[in-house]
Amino acid sequence: MTAEEMGKVSKRLRATFAIASVAFVAVLAVSPVKDYFQEWKRHEKDYVRYAQTRPDTKHLLADFHSGIDQIWLPDMKVVDRCTTCHQGITQASLGDSSVPQPFRAHPVIPHPVKEWGCVVCHRGQGPATEVAEAHETTLAWEQPILPTKYIQASCGSCHRGDIPQTPQLNRGRQLLSELNCAGCHRMQEIQRPAMLGPDLSNVGNKVTREWIYKWLKEPHIVVDASGNTVVDGYQTEEEPRMPQFRLTDQEITALSAYLSSLKSHPFESYKFDPRVLASLEKRPDLAELGQERFRQMFCTTCHSLAVTRGDETKLIGGDIGPELTKVASKVNPDWLITWLRDPQSYLSHALMPRYQWSDEDLYKVTQYINEKLTDPDLLSNVPQLETPTPEDIQLGQRLFLEKGCGSCHVIEGVSPQKDFGPDLSSLGGKNVSQLEFGSAKFPRNIVSYIQAKITDPLSVNTAARMPQYRLTPADLDAITTALLSMTGNPSSSGLERLIVPRPRPGFRAAGAFGEVYERYKCYVCHRFNGYGGTLAPDLSFEGSRARRQWTIDFMKNPQTLRPTLIFRMPQFNMTDQEAATIADYLGMASQSQFVNVAGGNLKQFAPEMAAMGKQLYEVKYQCQACHTIGSSGGYVGPNLSNAGNWLNASWIEQWLKNPQALVPGAIEPRRTFTSEEIQALTAYVLTLKQSGQPKAAISGAAVTGGAK
Repeated sequence: MTAEEMGKVSKRLRATFAIASVAFVAVLAVSPVKDYFQEWKRHEKDYVRYAQTRPDTKHLLADFHSGIDQIWLPDMKVVDRCTTCHQGITQASLGDSSVPQPFRAHPVIPHPVKEWGCVVCHRGQGPATEVAEAHETTLAWEQPILPTKYIQASCGSCHRGDIPQTPQLNRGRQLLSELNCAGCHRMQEIQRPAMLGPDLSNVGNKVTREWIYKWLKEPHIVVDASGNTVVDGYQTEEEPRMPQFRLTDQEITALSAYLSSLKSHPFESYKFDPRVLASLEKRPDLAELGQERFRQMFCTTCHSLAVTRGDETKLIGGDIGPELTKVASKVNPDWLITWLRDPQSYLSHALMPRYQWSDEDLYKVTQYINEKLTDPDLLSNVPQLETPTPEDIQLGQRLFLEKGCGSCHVIEGVSPQKDFGPDLSSLGGKNVSQLEFGSAKFPRNIVSYIQAKITDPLSVNTAARMPQYRLTPADLDAITTALLSMTGNPSSSGLERLIVPRPRPGFRAAGAFGEVYERYKCYVCHRFNGYGGTLAPDLSFEGSRARRQWTIDFMKNPQTLRPTLIFRMPQFNMTDQEAATIADYLGMASQSQFVNVAGGNLKQFAPEMAAMGKQLYEVKYQCQACHTIGSSGGYVGPNLSNAGNWLNASWIEQWLKNPQALVPGAIEPRRTFTSEEIQALTAYVLTLKQSGQPKAAISGAAVTGGAK
């Protein structure tokens, strides 16, 4: 081929080059065209068009900047581009529900969106600029955004204590604690208490084998003589927290054999004074006398009873202690007497106070319990149980360990089972691929996984040992929220600095007061400097509020200060010395910085000042709408009939100035009293005194028990 021929280009080759050039240009054009039609750009254009239809167009467009918005939080390793599409998220005028998404403003929250972004709370993939990638699970990202109903979980990732803004999270944490989940699982900020379930080392002395069988079969229900369920603890949420395990009749028989054999500490039956027995045992109204004393001592403040009113049976009373409807069909009568005299002799860490029983009162109350709080048909459907054989006991012991019973219950000589279930302390931060769904037929996401594990463990793992819980939808969502909040240890020092730890209040009573405080378990109901229960008033500043003599009288004979309250302080039969010890300690140690008890001068409150205060109380401010004096007045606030003997003058003055400064959250309205009005009202309240010691009140709300 000549050189001339070699330089010629064929038509075919020319066409090939032309097609290739066009294709190359088309390929190059894909990128700018694709960029032009980016989803985030479409949202920005839509936002501009929407803003132009608003009356505040100028303001909205002045804050608008085209392009990708990015919030960078280097300490938290967070890149957030959500505001690229959510352009109106900080515009107050766009907060109405009629504003379309994604332009609607975010509700006001403590953390400014422009500083914190969205994914810190809502999760999802922050760097993404497409809805599917930002909101959903993809091959490259397994942390979708949280459904709005569980958004409080993100608050719990930093705030390890309860905060008012997260009621659902707080409820979930409470349920995890109450349902004893810490018995089997390690969980973030859910501490394992000293005693989850009862100590069973001596349970064979307390209850019969038949009762144990009945309890393991149906741990939550109260049935009538016909076997009909009249109170279902799963529905009322007022029954004990032991879940119902999937046990066969053979397993229940073996477990009852083992547990009924546990009698590690035999107890000696108490001998009543023969004179008390002689005077009471033949009285036909003995049970009624015991019932009256049971009411007077307000036992239902801690214990509930099933009561039938009309066609409805429900539990009435407290839930600090066990339900007592049929307790006499459960416990050994001699054990009951020993327990009431000294609970700690049977169980050293029992929360039941040690009352100062007289033989007369103890005999009356135990006879009432044995005669009235019973059901002869309770164990009628329990099969005939023979004397346990060594093989039965051995099988029961093996089942006790296999089923994880030792995670909640203590038995002498049996090592406690800790972390029997999987570690849940970082469950909320796990990817979907880290969860074991097995052959489950529900959506592959963490919310569905958690709820299936709780409501039907076998649907996730056919070999699951976890019992099945029956929860209300609200409580199921609350527990889900709490578990989603458990994201494990912070992944960076910046995140660690953001953690707000749970408050760890501590109160350790010592000396003579410490002995009384522990004997009567004051901390079960009352709070002292942040430590203790919330059923009864916080006593952290009681020394500033109450007078010494009134405190002594109240300890010996508690009276009703708020008539509408169902729960009342029990009558402990304290000695004079014990009551004085409490009053002296409170007067010395439980003081408010805002109240100077020693600085008050009662002589300044003249009679004419009290008369003016009476007019202010009754006419100008009409305080009787909430407070009772004598037999008239309202029931919202405490009864003031004996306030002159009860309250210190300095406390009354400071209370009238600012109730919430003394008791945060107090419902007493803060009024704009003048100084003269405060002094006049204080003078009047100090005149309100009752003379003499009133008799112990019998609660009209006390219950008489027995579902039949």
